[in-house]
Amino acid sequence: MVNCPSCGATLVAGLRFCRMCGYRLGEGVEEYVATQRFDASSMPTTAPPPPATDPFHARQTWGPAPVQPIQPFGATTALGQARPEGVTSKLAKMCRPVRGVWLWVTIIIVILVVGGMMPLAMRGRRGAAPPVAVKSFLGVDGFEDAPGGGAFVEGIAGPETPIVRAGLIGGDVIKKFDGKDIRDAGDMRRVLGETPVGKTVEVGFVRDGVFGTTALTTAAQKDTPGMRPFEQRPGGRGVLGIDVGGRVQVPNSNLYGVELDDVNRNEPADIAGLKDRDIVVKFGDHPIRTPGDLRYRIAEALPGTTVPVTVFRGTEQLEIPVKVGRSRD
Repeated sequence: MVNCPSCGATLVAGLRFCRMCGYRLGEGVEEYVATQRFDASSMPTTAPPPPATDPFHARQTWGPAPVQPIQPFGATTALGQARPEGVTSKLAKMCRPVRGVWLWVTIIIVILVVGGMMPLAMRGRRGAAPPVAVKSFLGVDGFEDAPGGGAFVEGIAGPETPIVRAGLIGGDVIKKFDGKDIRDAGDMRRVLGETPVGKTVEVGFVRDGVFGTTALTTAAQKDTPGMRPFEQRPGGRGVLGIDVGGRVQVPNSNLYGVELDDVNRNEPADIAGLKDRDIVVKFGDHPIRTPGDLRYRIAEALPGTTVPVTVFRGTEQLEIPVKVGRSRD
């Protein structure tokens, strides 16, 4: 055992330094590994490449960390993938689908907002919807193409209609309407649709081969009552107890009328003397040229009144008074 000359501590003989104060004692057993110093010029300038077994995920365990240059926004890495400035590649991959979702959400919101505002803009300053054009109405059962050109009137659809006020009847062929030539039923419907409601026009027509003219004022269909006035009045609609047939030509004549298909037994027509196959050409004071007109005139007749009915039975013309019956509906 020896004592340290500096601090007097008792030490094991052979040590080079005092364990208490570090004083150098002399040459002895090396207790520490000598520190090695290297010249900076002998250090490698770049780190050795990672092992080839895992080129993408190999971890560097020694040497200085390589400095990664900052990529500008939109620049591509060695793998060819765009990397935003200051954002790692994993975060960039996560952000890309999120940005796409928000883009579609924004587009859908814009479409919904614009689509909801367009009907409001179209409604005008006062918020009212644009008015719907009302078509003119004559009050007929319909139109057909006439053989010689024009629009054939199939029948009267009710009282207090423009066609009734103008004196037209079923079977008339309209040739002119408001100065326009009418070639067929399509022309008639088109011109009628172009005519303002309430306008008074001149109508050129043919009845039983004779051309005539009349003034007609159009109306809206909602303003015409149809057959309701006959059904709502005391006594209801008139009836004769017949089955109405088709439009036929009177034998040996240019005149047309409506044939009776069946006369029901013990009904007003049968009691009065009308028979099957009689051709009705007049009901009261009204010419009858179409089945629609005959049905209309019978319904119009007041129950209990007597109406003269003109018929052709073969070539014989007869006028038969018929007492109108009452509807059971």
